[in-house]
Amino acid sequence: MPEPPPPEPGPELDLSAYEGRWVAIVRGHVAGVARTADSARRVAKLNRPREEPTVIYVRTAPPPLE
Repeated sequence: MPEPPPPEPGPELDLSAYEGRWVAIVRGHVAGVARTADSARRVAKLNRPREEPTVIYVRTAPPPLE
């Protein structure tokens, strides 16, 4: 029986270090980071070749309000 797809990253996964980058996530862990979605996916496939990553763009946070 195929495994269910991994859930989307939740608030417990801190992606603030990757602002402005594409991040590939496999089973709740960062498997690849790059400037393009395709590059992030390729890095993740090198690290986890048998698993399909979820690729997301991490937006930059707005400046804090004063």
